[in-house]
Amino acid sequence: MITLKEIANEAGVSIMTVSNVVNGNLSKVSKENAERIQKIIRERKYIPNSTARSLAKKNSNIIAIILRGDQNENTLQSPHNAALVGIMIQKIQSLGYYTMVNIVQSQDDISKSLRTWNVEGAIFLGMFDDEIERIYQVNNVPMVFIDSYSNVRQLSNIGIDDYKGGYLAAHYLTKHGHQKIAFVGPPTKHNGVIQHRFAGFCNGLKEMGISLNPHHQFTLESETKAEDIIEISRKISVDHRDITAAFVTSDQIASYLIHGLHANHVNVPEDFSVIGFDNLLISTQITPQLTTISQNLTEKANLSVDVLFKQLKSPDAPTESLVLDVALIERGSVAPIMQQS
Repeated sequence: MITLKEIANEAGVSIMTVSNVVNGNLSKVSKENAERIQKIIRERKYIPNSTARSLAKKNSNIIAIILRGDQNENTLQSPHNAALVGIMIQKIQSLGYYTMVNIVQSQDDISKSLRTWNVEGAIFLGMFDDEIERIYQVNNVPMVFIDSYSNVRQLSNIGIDDYKGGYLAAHYLTKHGHQKIAFVGPPTKHNGVIQHRFAGFCNGLKEMGISLNPHHQFTLESETKAEDIIEISRKISVDHRDITAAFVTSDQIASYLIHGLHANHVNVPEDFSVIGFDNLLISTQITPQLTTISQNLTEKANLSVDVLFKQLKSPDAPTESLVLDVALIERGSVAPIMQQS
């Protein structure tokens, strides 16, 4: 492939002059030189390096999608994250922009990524609430967060009614006669998605005259480690035979839980009922199909991109915080308590 240096030598100009033509800075180049360089580019089928162009131009046309992750976990292994990222990439590309997906461990990684690639805007997915104020202080690009519960005033966020999801799950299970119900999910100590689902679940139980037994709360550090979830299934099957149902904070965890229960000779829903969360594709691919709390991932992803592009076009546009509704989808993983043996 021909290089800028080779084009410059052939045209009899400097590399900087060729670079100005490639990057559209024609006001800095004579008409004669510009036409000669463009002819060489066409004839030699030169393809500009998009990375170099993004660094040279004021507008890179790059949107960053930033996810929280660590070295020991594949963040995109989560069907929820993968679905959101896929929808956002399609939407961003349809608007004529490129995407850069980056998994970061700290606030310093975020700043380094945004500055290195000269991005025009960023969408954040994952828990960044304790760092959001600092992120705003050191990065001057439009930003949108997904599923944030931060109190930062200038925050644009697209989330769902996590509290209502937990509440609906509690009422559905108790109306089917279940009283000894487990909660299975990541830690609830942080002010975020899981804490709000847990609060809605506990208050929903309370309204029905039931309190969650602390011994029936099973905590996971990662929703993608199947072996840990299957171990919880074993504990429920062997050590907590009085539990008849579980509210699980994601469909992926629920699928592993059902697999583990079956391995321990506990059938769903005949012996044990399960409600998931998200209404991902996996919820219809397992047996039985999963009763779950549905959120509209397509709407959430598209709105995140729409809000970001409003800020790109109008930097003074007000921030937007949108909360999308959820609904319970009834399938086959919950049975009335009288039908369970």
